[in-house]
This record gives sequence, structure tokens and C-alpha cells, in this order.
Amino acid sequence: MRKSRVWLFLLFLLFLTVGSCQKNQGKKLFDEALAFWEQNRYEEAVQNLIILTKTYPNHYLIDDSLFWIGNIYDHYLKKPEQAIRYYRLLNKNFETSDYINKSMYSLARIYLNQGDDGLRKALLIYQKLLKLDLTEEEWEKHQFSLAEIYFQLRYFEQGRVVLKELLQKGKNSELVHKAYYLIGNSYYREGRPDLTELSFLEAEKKFNHSKKSLTTAISLANIYEEQGHLQSAIETYQTILDRLKPNEMFFQLALSRMAGLKARLKKTHTGLDY
Repeated sequence: MRKSRVWLFLLFLLFLTVGSCQKNQGKKLFDEALAFWEQNRYEEAVQNLIILTKTYPNHYLIDDSLFWIGNIYDHYLKKPEQAIRYYRLLNKNFETSDYINKSMYSLARIYLNQGDDGLRKALLIYQKLLKLDLTEEEWEKHQFSLAEIYFQLRYFEQGRVVLKELLQKGKNSELVHKAYYLIGNSYYREGRPDLTELSFLEAEKKFNHSKKSLTTAISLANIYEEQGHLQSAIETYQTILDRLKPNEMFFQLALSRMAGLKARLKKTHTGLDY
């Protein structure tokens, strides 16, 4: 009985020793990988991290390693398919990792450049991202990106629903003026000029004809011109000039555009919108 206890104690010590060695070796591989990365030796950095993940699959730095592998393939080696592989491994196996938010975001960003199929994958990722514990700024950013994806896929109504939720919850967000513009632009893309005009006018009122709604005002002037409402277009360009300084880039363009519209208006018989 005493011998059995001794053997068990020795096995326990051996287990602790092996575990400690593995922990140290894994940490050494990880530190070397970061050193390679700092020296722009990206392939060597990746190889070290891959060895770590395969040799010590239960190491406490596994999720760190998977993220770094994906990050290096993504930003430095420019191999998106490999980056996708490792971001997905992290997302699937380490849902509580501190890297999960960054990893999901990075994966979605890659998918955005892979056509409609990639956009649909990115859309699903953003829907999952929005369920995580996010800061207010992160939530607003991801909410806005989700709407942009809906619009790229021409799911206009869904995109507007997402943006209206952003307008309700993020009233002080720096994205609010962009959200108003995208809502109006989505109606324009659908061929609904009346709702486009209403949306842009609402944005102009909301931001009191300031620079925040400058893009909206320019689009509104273009719509009036397309519809032949020249006087309305001229008046809108005047509000644009009022919010700009003469040395700003768009000032002279707006001035020239307004002069052209006034010349066209004089050629009409009535001098009114036509």
C-alpha cells in the first residue's frame, strides 16, 4: 500500500513537471513568434505559432496564437483564405476568448470583399457580434456596418430598420448623420424620390443645415435638379455655400453649379421650376 502511494505521488510530480515544461515551451514559442513579427519575419512567426497550437493544444496561449496567425496572414502576408481558416478556428473553439470580438470583426471584413456570398457570411457574423457584450461605441459601429451590408445586398427595408434602431439608441453617435444619409439614399436607389426628399429634408432640419448634413444637402440638390425643380436646387446650393468657407474645396464647385442652374432657369418661359 505504501509503495502504491509513493508511485502515485511520483506520477503526480511527473505530471506537474511535464505540465510546467509544456507551459514554458509554449510561452517560449509564442515570445519567439512575436519577436519574429517585430523583425518583419512573418512566415517564421506564423510557423512558431502553428507549432504551438499543434504541439500544445491545451496551452493557455492557444487563442492568442490563433488570433495572431489569422492577423499575420490577414494584414502582413496577404493570404485571406488562410486568415479565414484561423479566425474561424478561434471563433468556433474559443467563444469566451478576449479576442472573439476582434476575430469576428476581422473575419467579416475579409468576407466583405468576396462578393454577395461573402456579404451574406459577413451579415451573419455582424448579427452574432451585436449579441456580444459590447461598448456603446462598438455596438453603434457594428450596427451601422450591418445596415451597410443590407444595402449592398439590396435588402433596403431591413437596412433601414437597423439604422432607425441606431437613431433611437445612439442619438449622440457620430454615425447619426451618416445613418440619415444612408436611409435617404436607400429610397433613392429604390426609385422612391418623394421618400428620398423627405428623408434628406429631415436630416437637414435635424442638423440645422450644418456641415454634418453636407452630403445630404448635395444629394438633395441633385435630386431637385433631376426632377427639374431648378429653383429648389438653387436654394439648396445656397444653404451649402452658407456652411462653407470660400477656400474650402466644394465651395467653388457649388458656386459654379448654382450659376449654371440660374442660367438654365432664365431660359424657361416662366422663370419657375419646370
